[in-house]
Amino acid sequence: MIAAQTLRVWLPSSRRLSPPPLRPLASKNLKTSTTHDSALVLWTITHIVCYFALPFMLTNERPSCSIIGFGRFGRLLASILMDEFSLVVHDTDRSAMAAAAAQRIRVVDLEQACQAENIFFCVPISTFESILRQARPHLQPNTLVMDTCSVKLHPARLMQQLCPETVELLATHPLFGPDSATAGLAGLRIVFCPLRIAAARLHGWQEFWQRRGVQVITKSPDEHDRLAAYSQGITHLLGRVLGELQLSPSDISTKGFEAILGVIEQTNHDTWQLFHDLQRYNPYTKQMRDDLVKAFNTIVGRLDLRS
Repeated sequence: MIAAQTLRVWLPSSRRLSPPPLRPLASKNLKTSTTHDSALVLWTITHIVCYFALPFMLTNERPSCSIIGFGRFGRLLASILMDEFSLVVHDTDRSAMAAAAAQRIRVVDLEQACQAENIFFCVPISTFESILRQARPHLQPNTLVMDTCSVKLHPARLMQQLCPETVELLATHPLFGPDSATAGLAGLRIVFCPLRIAAARLHGWQEFWQRRGVQVITKSPDEHDRLAAYSQGITHLLGRVLGELQLSPSDISTKGFEAILGVIEQTNHDTWQLFHDLQRYNPYTKQMRDDLVKAFNTIVGRLDLRS
């Protein structure tokens, strides 16, 4: 069940109701004070329940959310959001529109997608700027704009520069995808980089993910990219390099080698565009590549194959 506080964050203010006034029950004498206290507690609880629940009893509307970009991750995100949100998607690709229809999700144009209270941009890092510029004129006041890019300094800067001041901003990086979420979301993680967002709304989204067993980690965009360069960035780089060797298992494969094959398979399953964007748009990956080459040469230099 959705937490009451979270619901109030997502519910437009026009649909919230003020709690009715509390009227304490008058006790006739001291002997009935206990009964009076119990009745007052029950009366208070009833009013609190009505305060939070009545708006949703009076309307069937759910908070709205749109996904712009319906690729592999966009489709996974839709399956996560659709239980709690009135969901629409926008994509110009025919296969993406067919996938949305298969999930019974309404496909809309970009202007309609920007009318939602919450917007997720699930687009490649290299195309984020152009799509955000197209969306900018249609963004509504109090809309929450979120990206899902694997780097954070670049999209955070774009959102702060291009989005109107009336729009709230939350940079996110889900540390999972369709492959790693096949067994469910429990135990997975997502990074939040709050840019311009009310505390209550931020808390609402934290609770949304935590209810699904996802750990929410808060970082600054700079801290995220520094760490990601030497974790996700180096993993994808090594996976692509080792993938060029066309390695395959054998009957004498060790567990360590099988783990390496798993890294190769996972990283090469992602698009080349994702790999390229990870290396290009994270300002710390060049230093990571230089450090990796230096470390490789150091180890090779220690090997004296002539003796």
